Amino acid sequence: MGLPSLAPAVALAAAMLFAPLTWAQTSQTAARSIAFFGQVESVDSGRNVVTVKHGKIPGYMDSGTTDYSAEEGTPLNRLQPGDDIRATVHSNNLTLYHIQVVYRRNGAMRKISK
Repeated sequence: MGLPSLAPAVALAAAMLFAPLTWAQTSQTAARSIAFFGQVESVDSGRNVVTVKHGKIPGYMDSGTTDYSAEEGTPLNRLQPGDDIRATVHSNNLTLYHIQVVYRRNGAMRKISK
């Protein structure tokens, strides 16, 4: 009789050894923040949704109009259709963070704070 093959045991050991590294790299990629500019099309405070028209967001999505949920605690009553905003998104979700009004048609500039 021959000895059993060591290949399955070696493969299992390698998978167990490198799995934490793969998971850590995936977590770092998933948490990447991307800042972008857009214009508010509509605000639905009841659903906590802001519809934003934006250009291409490199590494995230092509230009278009997208419904985003807002970070919990964001006072959406301060946003108005037509506001130009700066916000941050994460590459793995459709939530706006750190929303700032950078231009309002009457010329007012302000940061939305919690």
